[in-house]
Amino acid sequence: MEKKFSYEPERVAHDLYAIPVPLHDGSPVNAYIAIGDDGLWLIDGGLMEERSQAVLGAGITRLGYTFPRDVRGLLITHGHIDHVGAAQAVLDNGGDLLAHRLEATEGRNINFDESWLAHHGLPEEAMGKRDRWRPFTWPEPTKLLEDGQQLRWGNLELQVVHCPGHTPGLVCLFEPQQKLLFTTDHVMRRAPAPVSVRNVGHDDPLRDYLDSVRKLKPLDVQTVLPGHGRPFHHLTHRLDEIETGIQRQLSNVLEVLREGPATAYEVLERTEVLDRRPIATRYQVSLILARLRYLERQGRLHEISTNGSIKYVLVS
Repeated sequence: MEKKFSYEPERVAHDLYAIPVPLHDGSPVNAYIAIGDDGLWLIDGGLMEERSQAVLGAGITRLGYTFPRDVRGLLITHGHIDHVGAAQAVLDNGGDLLAHRLEATEGRNINFDESWLAHHGLPEEAMGKRDRWRPFTWPEPTKLLEDGQQLRWGNLELQVVHCPGHTPGLVCLFEPQQKLLFTTDHVMRRAPAPVSVRNVGHDDPLRDYLDSVRKLKPLDVQTVLPGHGRPFHHLTHRLDEIETGIQRQLSNVLEVLREGPATAYEVLERTEVLDRRPIATRYQVSLILARLRYLERQGRLHEISTNGSIKYVLVS
């Protein structure tokens, strides 16, 4: 049975609303609307797709405003296609577009290097397949964010918390007066944050992600506002769950490699780290590569190359 989702605006704090808008499969991604004296201030702008933007506009209408006329700015937590949809409309209306400095530069390099992934075992059948991580472009920000920066956003006094991992320039936003934390895709209620290595230029995003998870622990947070799913509490407990889950994944990878050298694709086939389709996608292989890259940087394993195939071997 197909799931049904509500896209009605939901009040989550004083003069702050969440508007869930649909992704391609109908599941929601959250756009947050902060109401200020001079109009609306958005945190994330939904999917770059007509239906998603229509739902966002309809939600703003239900709040008594007009999209994009009443929108003064859009803060992009990270530059994935399901968070930047309203960017051009806001800019065309004279509004500001904010994103972290790294997200506006190296964070745009999200393309898969298929020839490089092929060396890690990606089958030819998976090459060039259309998936949700297809290339796209989003507009240049009018203002750039930095870690620790303070800004007034509608009725909110926000502190920018740079949390690389899911993307290089992802930011969370802390509102200390109301003890709110906007965590976008960095921390969600149940789903793990996708952390992947898509090309040889990526360094160690899983290490960055784990550091970013620990960075949030000292914050005095009452309510977590994620990019997908409902608000939740008990941030520290969720952060502990995330760390434990990743350590379990890493242990599973090491267990597979105890049986002998393997490509990233072979590790994916022989572990329960990720659910996968009969033929794994580029995206699924890139997730495993992030775990392998982390373990390699930790000195737990190393690469060997045989006939153009890259395999991983445990360090004895």
